[in-house]
Amino acid sequence: MLFDPRPKEKLKDIFDRENEVELLKRSLDSPLIIISGLRRTGKTSLVKSVLNEVKAIHIFLDMRRFENREYIVYKDFLGVLEREVNSITKKWKGVLDHFKAVKGVSVAGMSLSFSWGKERTEFSDVLSSLNDWANEKGRNVTVVIDEAQELMKLKGYDVLPSIAYAFDNLRNVNFIITGSEVRVKTKFLKLEKENSPLYGRAHVEVNVNTFDKETSIKFLEKGFEEQGINFRKGEEVYEGLGGNPGWLTYYGYVYVKEGDGQAMEYTRMYARKLLSKELCDFLVEGGRLGSKERYLRVLETCKSGCSWKDIKNALEALEGREVNDGTVHTILQNLLDYSFLVLEGKGKYFLADPLMKELNDVRCSGL
Repeated sequence: MLFDPRPKEKLKDIFDRENEVELLKRSLDSPLIIISGLRRTGKTSLVKSVLNEVKAIHIFLDMRRFENREYIVYKDFLGVLEREVNSITKKWKGVLDHFKAVKGVSVAGMSLSFSWGKERTEFSDVLSSLNDWANEKGRNVTVVIDEAQELMKLKGYDVLPSIAYAFDNLRNVNFIITGSEVRVKTKFLKLEKENSPLYGRAHVEVNVNTFDKETSIKFLEKGFEEQGINFRKGEEVYEGLGGNPGWLTYYGYVYVKEGDGQAMEYTRMYARKLLSKELCDFLVEGGRLGSKERYLRVLETCKSGCSWKDIKNALEALEGREVNDGTVHTILQNLLDYSFLVLEGKGKYFLADPLMKELNDVRCSGL
């Protein structure tokens, strides 16, 4: 069902992503695949649906659970990893045998547990054990790290050396990394930094974009057709919500449940709530709460597009004094890295999600 607000798990419920689906299918034997796109564009749905379609053996490490956290520790990551590896041991015979001699792993019955203390389980050892089993069976294991930028909060452990080790040595393990923020490539994977374990590694990138106007209208019409509703307000909805599949899906879901009268307003309220939360998470995570008004002023300035000079002038007007270029650069770069702003053309910045225009009175706990 197109209007199911949960991540899709079947290709028949994926709309107008034929190119992305085919590219991902063709690339499943690649050691590293990066799925990028703005929030709510359907990255998770794409990955889950393709892996289910081809019956790929995979573990799905969902890092979204850490969005509200200022930092995480290795114990948190191991907890997610342990649960997912146990899901494989229950489905596939012989997996547990390859973990019995691994340091920090306890096997009891048909499940295992990972230690995070002095004799901690190493991520690379888990990957090696999965690889050994997969090699024995003539299969591959895909490790999905969803919203991987959240692992930048991980303190005391770096997963990149383990991913690099798997890239170089484990032929039966590959990775799919998804991220809603530019920084998943530039600040987390650091593919272009010489001191990064993954520097220079070849990878396949699949971009999941928002819908254009025509596709948005077709998506709405198809979704309502599934519900037996003849819908002709697609253009009006697009003008009100934009082409983000997440907002369009929510609109359709509410319309079907509540009727036409409430759908647009409920969707706008829902969007404001989520976007406000994401902005507050961004401010809290980086210790930016004290600069909240600066960031809000920049977003306000860029509602209809803005230049670097526009941003500098707006900040100086806010503070009534000169603001140095370094401060302007830091604020702008943070908003780009976290995909609140996007750069289009030559030096022109826009809101990544047009519904951010509706954020007027953002209240974050801690202020």
